[in-house]
Amino acid sequence: MHGLSALILGLGLFFLGIQLVGENLRRLSGPSFRRAIHRVSERPLLAGLTGLGFGALMQSATAVTFILAGMARSGLITARGAAPVILWCNVGLTALAFLVTLDIHPYVAYLVGAAGIFSGMVRQPAWRAAAGVLLGAGLVLFGLESMGDGASPMRSQAWFQHLLAVTVDAPFVAFGIGILAAAILQSNTGAAMLIITLAGVGSFSLGQAAMLLYGTNLGAIALRVFLALNFDRPSRRLVRFEDIFCLWTGVLMGGLFFLEKAGVPLVLAAVHGSFGGNLKLQLALVFLLSNLLPAAVMAGAIGPVLRQLEKWLPGEPSAALAEPKYLSDSALSDPATGIELMSKELARLLAAIRVHPELARFGEDGEAEGDPAFGELSAAIERYGARLATTDALNERNAHLLHLLRAELSLVRYIEESVREFNNALYEARRKPQAASATATLEKAFDELISEARTAADTAEPGAVERLRAQTKRHGEYVKAIVAGAKSQSAEAEIAALADAFELGAWMLHRLSKVLDQFVKDRASAARQDRGQGTGQPAGRAVS
Repeated sequence: MHGLSALILGLGLFFLGIQLVGENLRRLSGPSFRRAIHRVSERPLLAGLTGLGFGALMQSATAVTFILAGMARSGLITARGAAPVILWCNVGLTALAFLVTLDIHPYVAYLVGAAGIFSGMVRQPAWRAAAGVLLGAGLVLFGLESMGDGASPMRSQAWFQHLLAVTVDAPFVAFGIGILAAAILQSNTGAAMLIITLAGVGSFSLGQAAMLLYGTNLGAIALRVFLALNFDRPSRRLVRFEDIFCLWTGVLMGGLFFLEKAGVPLVLAAVHGSFGGNLKLQLALVFLLSNLLPAAVMAGAIGPVLRQLEKWLPGEPSAALAEPKYLSDSALSDPATGIELMSKELARLLAAIRVHPELARFGEDGEAEGDPAFGELSAAIERYGARLATTDALNERNAHLLHLLRAELSLVRYIEESVREFNNALYEARRKPQAASATATLEKAFDELISEARTAADTAEPGAVERLRAQTKRHGEYVKAIVAGAKSQSAEAEIAALADAFELGAWMLHRLSKVLDQFVKDRASAARQDRGQGTGQPAGRAVS
C-alpha cells in the first residue's frame, strides 16, 4: 500500500502545482494574455505561436479554450481568430512531458523551499504571483517524483500485472483506459504525465503507453460539455472546436497505430531506439507527435470546421436592447478587459439612438418619453461601472479611463434625450407640408451626425473621432450652414424649434467627441506603459 499512497500523494501534489501555476499566471498575464490574443487574432501564424506559448505556460487546453470562449462571448475576438490559438495550445502543453525526462531531483527541494519562503516574505501582488508560479512548478516536479517512487512497488501487484496483460493484447482497452484516466483526473496532461511516469519505471512498454496516451485527449470532453452548458452558441462553438480536435487526435493516432501493427513504420518506428533507449523521452516525443500531427492537418481545415459548427450551432437571436451583450462579471477582476467591454456596450447603447419621426414618444403629459429598454441598458452599464470602480485591481490609469467612460455614459444619455426631443419636434414639423424641405434637411444632417458618432464610438479610431469633433462644433461651419439653410427654407415656428433641437444635439455630440478623443489617447498611452514603452507621463484630465 506504500506504493499506492505515494502515487496518490504525487498526483495530489502534481495537480496542486498545476493549479498554483495556472492561478498565478492568470494574475500575472491575464490582461496581457487578452491583449496578446486581441492583437494576433487575425494573423494565423502569430496566433498559433501564441497558442504554443500559453499552452506550455498554463498546461491546460481547457483553461485556454474557456478564456477564449469568454472573450468571444464579449466580442473581443472572433471564432476564426481564436481557433488557431486553441489548436496549437494543445501542442504547447506537451512541453511538460519533456521536463519530466530531465534529472533535476537535487534541485526540486531547493526550488520548492525557496519559492515557499519567497512567497511568504513578499507582499507586492506581482512578486507574490511570480513566487506562486515557482512554487507551483516545484510542486509539479516533486509530485512527479513521488508518482515515480510510488509506481515502482505497484509493478508486483497482481491487479496491476493483470492490467498490463490486458493492455498488451487489447489496444482498444488501453485506449479506453487512457480516456478514463483523463476523465477521472479531469486533465489529459495529468493523465499523460502519470502514464509516462509509470512507463519510466518499467510498468508499460512503448506500444502500450502510446495507446494510453492517444486516449488521454478524449478524457476531458465530458467535463467541457458540462462546463459549457450555460454558454451562448457562438462561445460553445469554440469549446466544440477543441472537442473536435481531441476526437480527431484519437482517430488519426489510433489509425496510425494499427497501420504500424500491420507493418507500416510510422510514429513508434520513428521514436523506437532513439534517445539511447530512454523510454520516458521516447514517450514525451510520442505525446508531442500525438498533438502536433493532428494540429498540422487540422490547421488547413479550420474554416470548414467552423462553418460546420455554425450549422450545428446556429446563432441565436440578438439579445434585446435592455440586456447587456458584452458586460461580463468575470472581467471585473481584470479592469483593463472590463473597461474594454464597457466601451463596447456604450457603443451599442449609442447605436440604439435613431433619428426618425415615427420614433416619437409622448407621455400622458405630452412630454417626450424615452425607450424603457434604453434606460434599462444604460442603468446596467452604470451599475457595472460602479462595481468596476470598487475592484482592488483597479490602478490609477484604469481608474482614469473608467472615469471617462462614465462621463461618456452621461453624455450618451443626454444625446438620447436631445434626439428624443428632436424626433418629437420632427413629428410636429412634418404636419406642415410647406416645411417639408427644411425638415428633411435637418433630419438628414442629424442622422448623419449620429451615424458619425456611432462609428467613432465603435471603432475608437482617432480619424473618426476627429471628424465627429469637426462636424459638431456648435458655431462651426457645418452646423451653422445646416441651421441657416433650414431656416431659409421655412419660417415656421416648428422649424425654429427643430433647428434648436438640432443645435443642442450637435453640441452634445461635440462634447462626446472630446471625451472619446481623451479616452482613445489615454487608453493608447496606458497600453504603451503596460508594455514598458510608456513615457511615464500621468494620464490626462477628464474633459469637463
